[in-house]
Amino acid sequence: MLRLSILTLIALLITGCDFINRSTRTMDTMLGGDYEIHISGHNTVYYVENDKITSEPTKGYYIFYPTINGKKTLVQSPIQLTTIIKKD
Repeated sequence: MLRLSILTLIALLITGCDFINRSTRTMDTMLGGDYEIHISGHNTVYYVENDKITSEPTKGYYIFYPTINGKKTLVQSPIQLTTIIKKD
């Protein structure tokens, strides 16, 4: 009986943490502006000017369109590895 109670408690804690993690990611959508984006493990710093950064919380990544070599290019980056700095 005690073992079943402990297993139930652990299961509830794990699902609660996952719910909190998913909930905080839904707040990550940023609208409009200028941003500097750093992705851990990349040497390139991406710049988004007068555009937006959107999150896809269920899949765990950001979507944005920086200008690379004169063209707007789609970039997806993992939420946990991305640092976004608002520039305006």
